Amino acid sequence: MGEFIAELQERLLPEYEQMKSYQVFSPEQIRECVRKRERLLLNITKSQISIADYLDFIVYETQMHMTITEKEKLAGMKLRGLKSSIATRIIRMYREMLVKFAHEKRLWNNFIKFSKKSAPQEVAGIYEKMLSYHGDDPESWTSAALWLYEYNRLNITRVEHLLLRGLQRHPASEAINKVFFDILLKEASQADSKHNLDENTVSEQEIKLERVASVYRNSLANITNLDYFFKLLEVCEDYPEMTVNLQNLIIKDIETKFSREPALWDALAKRELRGFHLGDLQNHIEKSEDNGEPSEKKLRSDENAVWQTRSKKRRIELCVLVYKTAVKHVQTQEMWNLYLEAMLALSRNHKTDRAFIQQCLATALQDGHKSKLMHSKHYATLSMILGSNENGGEVCVRILTEALDHDPSLQMHELLLAALIRNDDEPSIHKLFSQVRRTMGAAGLPLWQSVISYYRARGDSHSRRRLNDIFTQACKQTWPEFVDLRCSYLRYLWHEHSPTKARDEYAKLALQPPMSVQLHREMVQLIESTKLKDLPTIKSWRMCYEFMATYFGKQEPSVWIDYIAFERDHGEIKNIALLSRRACSTLNPEFVSIFEEQRALAHVAAAPTS
Repeated sequence: MGEFIAELQERLLPEYEQMKSYQVFSPEQIRECVRKRERLLLNITKSQISIADYLDFIVYETQMHMTITEKEKLAGMKLRGLKSSIATRIIRMYREMLVKFAHEKRLWNNFIKFSKKSAPQEVAGIYEKMLSYHGDDPESWTSAALWLYEYNRLNITRVEHLLLRGLQRHPASEAINKVFFDILLKEASQADSKHNLDENTVSEQEIKLERVASVYRNSLANITNLDYFFKLLEVCEDYPEMTVNLQNLIIKDIETKFSREPALWDALAKRELRGFHLGDLQNHIEKSEDNGEPSEKKLRSDENAVWQTRSKKRRIELCVLVYKTAVKHVQTQEMWNLYLEAMLALSRNHKTDRAFIQQCLATALQDGHKSKLMHSKHYATLSMILGSNENGGEVCVRILTEALDHDPSLQMHELLLAALIRNDDEPSIHKLFSQVRRTMGAAGLPLWQSVISYYRARGDSHSRRRLNDIFTQACKQTWPEFVDLRCSYLRYLWHEHSPTKARDEYAKLALQPPMSVQLHREMVQLIESTKLKDLPTIKSWRMCYEFMATYFGKQEPSVWIDYIAFERDHGEIKNIALLSRRACSTLNPEFVSIFEEQRALAHVAAAPTS
């Protein structure tokens, strides 16, 4: 084995001579390079070889290649022989590695990536070998075909054969079908559209378009994803006149196959915005048939322009017309969502024809409401539009009230409540709140919070009475989510009435299920905010911690830590030892160690620094 490595090292001598003569590296760096390569060569000649052994060598040689390239630029010299020698060795390493580890696709990808830069003429052969191992992955076929085509357009026959082989293994692959379609369409666009063959009947371009259509028809039989066909149409739009009949063929097929799909109507409407009016297409097909030439037989259009140029306003009108037809044929919320989202996108993205676009949006929202299929997010848009109008408040409330009959969701209630608050319609707000309280349960919490905020902002005596009633009702609720409202009530009493009243209410709420440590921490914060240290304050403060220890002392070590910190900073130092013993005896066994750790950390943090 040593003799073999010595022989390999001997082959590297010319490289070292070049490095020395061109002063690429210093003598010490060259000696280090010799030692490094000897170690790497030893690794790849041992009996138990791994991928990592090969990759270490490849990474080293790749870094060497990059270093020489950089020195080449800095010194302004050409070191092609040195670089070529290293690249050849890297390629050899990849080949040897892939003989042993052909199942690792990432190695093939790395080999191809390197070869594209260093030996592009070898890449096609590498892809062929990779496909024999990884032909089960459609991406392997598409990447191979795209490379062959981009490297040399004269490879088109080889590309076609490769993609046909891929389709034999993956007939339903969208990726392979799409790449095949794209390449053939590009070839057709470059073909002669005037030179006729076979007794002046068919042009070269038409022959190639027929091949594109064949790929499309094959995919139609195997692919059921509508998005795939949209992608084909978008590619056709890059060659608008040449692909008129092909577009017509695709549209007719998907209208038959996906007539009830909202996405189909959405795509057709957006084509109108881009200037591809369906009426232009139909007029062209009718003219072709009147001339005795069925459009299915003729994939290239004649010399006359098919697509008329229209103003943006007219394109929007045609787009809206398609959507209006769509919501009549496909009466679903999804269809209405697509229609309304398209109108909203128009209103955001177009600065000209603003009044017309806003009118289109308003009409769509109005019709969507009448359909009873409009989503709450679009009612939010409608509410915003009407809310910004001086006389739109009452109309907004009427529409949202009607919508609530068929969509009693939280979002719709929130929209209606917001509209009533904007109108300051207190009787209606209270009526809606009473209805929510009876029917929505814990889910209605955001509405409770909004109503409380409303009455607090009003501030008159009637509102204060309402507010007290609502807080009282909230405190009686047993849903855990309503603890937030209990805390809000304590803060309200403390700041708007008196601390005494807040303490009294806290004493009641502390005993009333559901129990929550959040309530007690809220009261602690309120007491702490007073900065008072008198005996009654300390007593009330301690009572909060005592409640927490009683109800949550088994599973909450932090309760005891906070209680001890209170006694240390504000209470009686002598109580700390007793609290520590209580904590250890009260906590569930799995929490005792956590308590001990937190207590030690708290003790260290509280210790005075010298």
